[in-house]
Amino acid sequence: MKINKVVETCIYSSDLESMKKFYVGILGLSVIQEEEGDKLIFLKAGKSMLLIFDPLRTSVNNDKLPTHGAMTPPSSIHFAMEIEEQDYQPCKELLVRNGIAIEKEVNWNSKTKSLYFRDPAGNLVELITPGSWPVER
Repeated sequence: MKINKVVETCIYSSDLESMKKFYVGILGLSVIQEEEGDKLIFLKAGKSMLLIFDPLRTSVNNDKLPTHGAMTPPSSIHFAMEIEEQDYQPCKELLVRNGIAIEKEVNWNSKTKSLYFRDPAGNLVELITPGSWPVER
């Protein structure tokens, strides 16, 4: 078996509206699907998907998907989204303009950079430039 890449990452929040404003309105991801009743939002993030579920609604019987979810807060996860080197500073400025605190910036030995911040549910989001991991682009 050869796994090509991670296709989707799932995160959880009981406030999908604030998550949508953050990921679509500020970070610029595209909505692919929403389910009425604030159950889920599926977002396109470049060559992968970011799925946001309300754990109160997806941890119970679900007709389309297996039950799953993590209660937030205090549960949070970390994930990274790749950005181009030339977009690093503009992305940083966009976050600052929108009042999003940057928790840490790292210059890696591989000459790549990361920028860490929190989304409205408290998940640790990383924007990382290409070349940190040996993955296909």
